[in-house]
Amino acid sequence: MRQVTRRHQQNRSAVRRPAPGRPATARPASVAAASTRPGRTWLLAGSVIGFVALGVGVFLMSRGSDGAAGAWSRLGTEDVHSLAFVADDPNRLLFGHHGGILASADGGRSWQPLGTRSDAMGMGPAADGSIVIAGHEVFAESRDEGRTWQDIPAALPSLDIHGFTRDPGDPARMWAYIATGGLWESRDTGRTWEQVVQDNVLLPVAVNGPSGPRLFGLTAGGLATSTDGGRTWGIIGGPEIYPIASLAATTDGSVLVAGGPTGLARSADGGATWSKLPFEGQPLAIALTGDGRTIAMVTIETDFFRSDDGGLTWPAP
Repeated sequence: MRQVTRRHQQNRSAVRRPAPGRPATARPASVAAASTRPGRTWLLAGSVIGFVALGVGVFLMSRGSDGAAGAWSRLGTEDVHSLAFVADDPNRLLFGHHGGILASADGGRSWQPLGTRSDAMGMGPAADGSIVIAGHEVFAESRDEGRTWQDIPAALPSLDIHGFTRDPGDPARMWAYIATGGLWESRDTGRTWEQVVQDNVLLPVAVNGPSGPRLFGLTAGGLATSTDGGRTWGIIGGPEIYPIASLAATTDGSVLVAGGPTGLARSADGGATWSKLPFEGQPLAIALTGDGRTIAMVTIETDFFRSDDGGLTWPAP
C-alpha cells in the first residue's frame, strides 16, 4: 500500500530496468511465410482466427463474469498513496493521500475525511485503534482511530519518509524507508531508530513470520524478503509486472498482490510463484484482508475497486 502520485510515480516504483541486450520480439516466421508464399493463405487465416479467439477470451476474462469491472467509488484526490483495512474488517478502510486520510465504513462505497490533512504516503493502522502516518516531513500518530493526532518526535536523519510499515504482531515495531537512503527500524513506536540496511528498500511490507516478523520489499535486485528485521535480504520470484508500483500482503504473508501499469498479479505461496489477475487498469494502492479473499485497490484515476473472491471478479456494489 502506498506512495505513488502522478508526479512521483517514476521515482517511487522504478527499481529494476529490463536486462540490457534483450532481443526485440520478431515477427513469427510462419506468419511471414504464409503472407508471402503461394498456398499458405489458410495458414495465415488460421493463425489470425486463433489469435482473435484467444484475444476475445482474454478480454472477456479480464472484464469479469458480469462483463465489466465496476468501480465502487471515485475518490477524486490529486494523488494515490496508501490503502489499508482496519482491524481486518472488510467494511472499514483507510485511504491515504498527500492531503490526509479518507475513511470508509461501508466497504468503499462512500468516504469521509478523517481528522488530519497531513501527508499520508505511508499508513499503518493497528488493532488497538492507533494509526501512524508517514510522508513528506510528516510522522504522526493517532491513538483514538483518527480523531486526534500528535507528531511523533522521531530521531531520524530525515522525515521525508517514502515507505513505511508496522509489525502486525507488535505495533510498536516499525520500519521506514527515507529519501536520504536506507531502511530504518524502530521498536518504541517511532521514537528511536536504527538503520538496518544502507540500501534502499521500496514498498516495505511487514507480516507475521513463523519465528517473528518477515519483511517484503523492492530492492535493487528485485522483489525480496527478510526474516531478520531487514538486515539481510533474499530475492524471491517476482510477478511479470514492470515496474511494480504497489504491494500488499496478508497478515501471515502467505498471499501477496502486486500492481503496476500492466495490471495485477497474485501469489498464494509467499511470493514463490505468481499468476496474473483479470483486471485492466493501473492500481497504485492495494489492501488485503487477513484471509486474502478480499482485495481492495485504488487506481491512478482514483477509482476504488474491490474483489471478494481473491481477484477473480471485480463487480460493482
